[in-house]
Amino acid sequence: MNDPRLKILLRLKAADGFVSGASLAAELGVSREAVWKQIKLLQAMGFSIKGRSRQGYRLEGWADSLEPVAVLPLLRGKWGHPYFYYPFVSSTNEVLKAKAADLPEGAVVVAEEQVGGKGRRGRSWYSPPGGIWCSLMLRPPVHPHTLLSLPLLLALAVVEALECLFPGLPLNLKWPNDLLCRGQKLGGILVEAAAETERVHWAVAGIGLNVNLASFPPELEKLATSLELCWGSKSCRPFLLVAVLERLEELYARWCREGFAPLLPRYKDRFCYLGRRVRVEGEGGVWQGKAEAVDEEGRLLLRLDDGSLRPLLGGEVTLREA
Repeated sequence: MNDPRLKILLRLKAADGFVSGASLAAELGVSREAVWKQIKLLQAMGFSIKGRSRQGYRLEGWADSLEPVAVLPLLRGKWGHPYFYYPFVSSTNEVLKAKAADLPEGAVVVAEEQVGGKGRRGRSWYSPPGGIWCSLMLRPPVHPHTLLSLPLLLALAVVEALECLFPGLPLNLKWPNDLLCRGQKLGGILVEAAAETERVHWAVAGIGLNVNLASFPPELEKLATSLELCWGSKSCRPFLLVAVLERLEELYARWCREGFAPLLPRYKDRFCYLGRRVRVEGEGGVWQGKAEAVDEEGRLLLRLDDGSLRPLLGGEVTLREA
């Protein structure tokens, strides 16, 4: 990315103190006035950069922006390259699917706002400015059947990243793809894939996370929440996005090698309905029973009232407490 703002940020981020305008100008091959103009642009984005006569500039705070210049300096893994940013899209999944043929694994599409965000089974997803709405390109070398556990793996990775950043926050997972805080929806995962009988061409993983949202429409007030509401303060989304991508990259690599079985105990520890009575609604009917387990294929094992055990696939049903 040939952006002078990025070069300036990288230099300031690496410095212990002030960096002189003259040295920045020399490194960029521009005038000191040009450096000053770029500093002003960064400050307008929300970066806290202090200027001091005869000493130069010092970075004191990061901007809460998902523009490439605010995210790329923080990336440490392979994922996030290339990085596509849009102020406004219908759906990041749709944008990424349209680019799927030409993009490597780890490519990311991020938007400040979605007007056609979607969840499982065609539901709409409220995606105003202030959240993290992103889609990730995956090319897993697995049998298509293995994709059943991919949404669970992704949800686990996101919640583990959040647990590191927000210690003590009561986070849970609702099978197969929802993240909850205090029983309300904090985020969700939507996986869409192109596959043949024996081969996965690609999988697009959509991740929606309610971050700096202070309120919700009346119809969502009792159902949804945000990190701002749960934690009591706003978060810097670039650091949050990078932490999520790093955790995703780590757990996904293990899932590709070993499957979901080694990670299943960690998922079960966070599954909010495990051992509880639930109601499951799907195209094939409505069932009630005890959520007895989640298996290594990603299926919910429901113990019905007649004592039989029914395995259910995440794409088929809606789960709620009975």
